[in-house]
Amino acid sequence: MGPRRGEPAATGPTAGPATRALNLPAVRGAVRLARALAPWALPLCAGALGALLLVTLLGRQDARVGPATVRLSVHPALTGSSRLAVPPFGSVSARTHQGPVQFRATLDDVDVPALRDALDDDAPAGGLRHPTLSAALLPFERAAARAARQFVVRLCLLGLLGGVAATLLFARRTRRRLLRCGLGGVLATAVLLVPALLTYDIGAFRAPRYEGALEYAPALIGDARTGLDRLRTLREEMVRISENLNRAYDALGKPVPVLGGETVRVLHVADVHLNPAGFDLAQQLATKFDVQAVVDTGDMGTWGLPPERGVTHRVREFKVPYLFVRGNHDNAAMAKAVAASPNARVLDSSAVEVAGIRFYGVADPVFSPGQGYRVPVFDRLKEQRSVAVGAALDSRAERADVLLVHDPRLARYALGHVATVLDGHLHAFGTSLVNGTRTLTTGTVGGAGPDGLRAKEPVPYTAEVVHFDPGTRRPVAVDRITVGALESSFSVDRELLPEGGTAFAPAPVEVPAELVPAAPADQVEGGPARGRPPLGLRSPSTP
Repeated sequence: MGPRRGEPAATGPTAGPATRALNLPAVRGAVRLARALAPWALPLCAGALGALLLVTLLGRQDARVGPATVRLSVHPALTGSSRLAVPPFGSVSARTHQGPVQFRATLDDVDVPALRDALDDDAPAGGLRHPTLSAALLPFERAAARAARQFVVRLCLLGLLGGVAATLLFARRTRRRLLRCGLGGVLATAVLLVPALLTYDIGAFRAPRYEGALEYAPALIGDARTGLDRLRTLREEMVRISENLNRAYDALGKPVPVLGGETVRVLHVADVHLNPAGFDLAQQLATKFDVQAVVDTGDMGTWGLPPERGVTHRVREFKVPYLFVRGNHDNAAMAKAVAASPNARVLDSSAVEVAGIRFYGVADPVFSPGQGYRVPVFDRLKEQRSVAVGAALDSRAERADVLLVHDPRLARYALGHVATVLDGHLHAFGTSLVNGTRTLTTGTVGGAGPDGLRAKEPVPYTAEVVHFDPGTRRPVAVDRITVGALESSFSVDRELLPEGGTAFAPAPVEVPAELVPAAPADQVEGGPARGRPPLGLRSPSTP
């Protein structure tokens, strides 16, 4: 007899026999599966936990590799990486593999005279004689490979032992439970190690991250060309590491390491904003990285007051050419004060060549302090001017290699006309590759100046060293340096720029029709030209 009118059909416990017939087999199957897995699930989980704990606590080993004692260790991590620590200099790290584990190698003890004896003392400046050095390092390579194999075996045994030890968590310690816990430990160790061993690429150290003392950064990360050689074998990588270690330990007696001369190095800074500490950092970096020039892409000042010009006397302290373009916080008086230094060159729709690289600079067309409400108007003006900047680059008899501007908007439609753009303004690192043009935006070497003092969080001091290929005159790598407030931290991140090894081919970006300058009147049929006149590079006194 069906339900009465207006009453819902019976469900759940009151459902009919057909419904119960459909549900009961599935429920019974799930129950049987749960009962079958229960004796396995808990021991496997316990074994995996025991393996992870034991590998984390005891996963370290000391090994003698030539003149050095190396401590190897492993730790679970979100991303696979390897770290080489060289006390007291710091450490270099790279993402070398896939898998939730980090490998660490720490030099605990080094026989420096023995290390130096292993290197070729007769090598020419800036390099080593690789055939001789390779033969000398062959025993070290074998010792390192042997130590790595022993370490992996140790980790596997620790995983198995940790899984077996997890049996102690159970009241009943049967042989079957012991085997299942051991299997859980083996599986957990395999999850940690197998992906790492299958995907490990020591060549990832071509683009390392350095953390430690500022003065030893160039010695440990090496010259940019080292990374671009596309090292493929362990032997070649050991040659590079040994060379850098020798430089690093020599640096104990020589605080300024000597870099090779295979690239043209340029220190790129911006946004000093009156902070003397910014100049202090820039001078250290210029010396430590042995740069051929300093490029300052603007905002040395802040409000445009006459006393601000006193900061420009720091420019003459640099021993290399100092190239400067005005930012939106620099007035004409500030630019004139910078130009008074004998090593300075202020670029305003003009060019200069340094170390074979041709730089073309364009001053910011606005002076914005106190005019924050006009920022949208200023931004549109800069994008319009960028069209003329591109045209000016094309009109030069010798094409410029690098365009210097303060605000990236001033180069927006100049992309594709020049190989490289260096800019600032954003107080943060950035990079892009558009139509063959590599744009490198540096941070604030002055920690944002007065604005940084008002910030809730301390603004780090940042700069970058750009490595140019002297043949293509394009950047092949960039080292981004970050110094925390009160020098509490320091890091160098290297990015390789593969396009730098080939010659630049112009490929201008498309300019919107509304920004295309109208033709001159004498080229327009039927009378004077209509529309916007050609855009010039010089800015009016009031934008």
